[in-house]
Amino acid sequence: MTSLGRRRLCQLLACAALPLQAQPTTGPPSLGVAGFLLLAQPGQLSLSDSEGRLLKRWPVADAQGRTGSVRALLSLPSRRSVAVLLEGLAELWEISLDPAAEPLYRGLVHDYRMGEGLAEPGYLGLRRTPLARPSSQLRQLGREDWLLGQQGPDAVVVHLNVRRPIAVLPAVDIAQARLIERGGRLVLALDSAEPPRLMDIRRWQPLP
Repeated sequence: MTSLGRRRLCQLLACAALPLQAQPTTGPPSLGVAGFLLLAQPGQLSLSDSEGRLLKRWPVADAQGRTGSVRALLSLPSRRSVAVLLEGLAELWEISLDPAAEPLYRGLVHDYRMGEGLAEPGYLGLRRTPLARPSSQLRQLGREDWLLGQQGPDAVVVHLNVRRPIAVLPAVDIAQARLIERGGRLVLALDSAEPPRLMDIRRWQPLP
């Protein structure tokens, strides 16, 4: 492995050790990050600046108009954004707090690549990721573009850049899953046993 590869591997392992996990709270979910305050209220999510001025308000509804509530909020510092876990809705949100965020295109992927369709501002824009079913917990997986969601006994890996799940991991508790180094590459440890069950994160297949 080159020195650049080793340095990148160390960065990913350090990020994977951070306790970035969103779980339901006893009161309305709120999150202060980068001078903003996100506050969940019945049927809506609001964003205010450090002076308390309201910047934006989103109704809590999925792309089909079904309503729900905010279950938890997760700061994603490396992306300058916040992930929003929804109660009762099979959808995950990401809200960008980066003034330089790229515009959002609501069409297919080729619309974004070709610059086609109607663009919406990326800053404070809402990126929706449809899921097969609602998630109860959310955690960052060490890579800035991956999140782990808990769906019953299983875990789902969500790729934020392509806005879709890329793997389902049966019988995995996301609180125990973690990236580790094996043979000079990153693999996913699925539990806290010794040795743990391992998953190849390139092909999403179990490792011996």
